[in-house]
Amino acid sequence: MAHSLSAKKRVRQNATRQVRNRIIKSRIRTARRAFAKAVEAKNLEAAQAGLRTCQKLLQRAAVNGPVHRGQAARTIGRMQTCLNALEKAGPTP
Repeated sequence: MAHSLSAKKRVRQNATRQVRNRIIKSRIRTARRAFAKAVEAKNLEAAQAGLRTCQKLLQRAAVNGPVHRGQAARTIGRMQTCLNALEKAGPTP
């Protein structure tokens, strides 16, 4: 249990940041699932929109701290690879 004022403040700050980080990571996971669903359905427009959304969320999270910038870059790169493969496959009959 924290006894000093600064330690008590640190506990409060950590609790606030934990909630904020959980919200940010949840939004990223939701966007990644939407992107994956669009790629699986071979919906190019939805996949492109999903990539833009997820990329924006990941880059913002990497700057603010909940996600490491290397992890964000790696995830965006993998998603871009999936989108490129979908574009290369062309429209489905």
